[in-house]
Amino acid sequence: MTCDLQWLACPSCGETLQESVDNLDCPCCQQRWPVVDGVPHFIPDFPYWGEIPLEQMREVNRVAAAANWRTALQSPEPSVKRASTMILNLERANWHRLIDLPPDSRVLDVGAGMGTNSHALALYYRDVVAVEPVLQRVQFMQRRFTQERLANVRIVRSSVWSLPFPKESMDLIAMNGVLEWVAEGVPGDPRDLQRSALGKVIRLLRPGGYLYLGIENRIVPGYFIGYPDPHCGIPYVTVLPRPMAQWYARRKGNSGYRNYLYSSRGYRKLLRQAGFTHIDLYAAIPSYNDPRFLIPLEGQEFKHYVRCFGNPAGTGLLRRIIKGTLLKANLLQHLTYSFAIIARK
Repeated sequence: MTCDLQWLACPSCGETLQESVDNLDCPCCQQRWPVVDGVPHFIPDFPYWGEIPLEQMREVNRVAAAANWRTALQSPEPSVKRASTMILNLERANWHRLIDLPPDSRVLDVGAGMGTNSHALALYYRDVVAVEPVLQRVQFMQRRFTQERLANVRIVRSSVWSLPFPKESMDLIAMNGVLEWVAEGVPGDPRDLQRSALGKVIRLLRPGGYLYLGIENRIVPGYFIGYPDPHCGIPYVTVLPRPMAQWYARRKGNSGYRNYLYSSRGYRKLLRQAGFTHIDLYAAIPSYNDPRFLIPLEGQEFKHYVRCFGNPAGTGLLRRIIKGTLLKANLLQHLTYSFAIIARK
């Protein structure tokens, strides 16, 4: 799996990059980036993060290189077995059916991980660029896309802070489980950093282009009774006022609370501040990583879903009464676990 390097731009000054032997050079600011096995590397290093622990991930990559990427996911290791369902699930990108884009569109998948969304989107769009900072995940995607013969996917090792693409060069940008992580390891207020990341993204979108966000909701009822934050693992920080959450996270041994989530209203506000005008929110059920149902928060569809499917056998009377009351008040949809958000430039 190689990347067409002829259209990449310097992430610092925006100048078109020039290809030399195993490098990309900026003729304006004289910066240079290596190209390894056809993949340009715009970050020198990045700490490992992934659903699979590092040692098991190395073994997955070894088997993927020697045999096949699907075979590598058949490992009996519990962490690999848990992650494989999500890695194999191409329906994670079924949200693309809500977007009106022609097949010849160019798509950017920021934080592509193990390549599931990029793989799925490559089946529908002409050009897909998978951006991922973690080296072991990049190596896995190389084997995945090569073995699947997905010649229309290009891999770039980088992050949201160093996107090497020209202004207004993308029709669709996907950030699946990414926005809540952009402040990790970066100094500054998390909200300001998230807004800055969205600003970098909107700059790359063509007029009328789309951003997709898959992300958790801040005001899930369980967080109010002590369920841990899904990112840092600390209870209550998700729903506490931000200054109190910072103090509480430090008391628990963290450097602070960096993984800001928002309510549906908060996401709309954040996206408008970044420059997006048309914003549609969907309840992603059961989650944005397994979106079997994508239900608009506005309109009657959510009420219809709950009345038909939202009270399985065995649901207690009190719970049904609470849900019914919240549903009538048009509040229940805003308490869903996660959202699929589509915003337009």
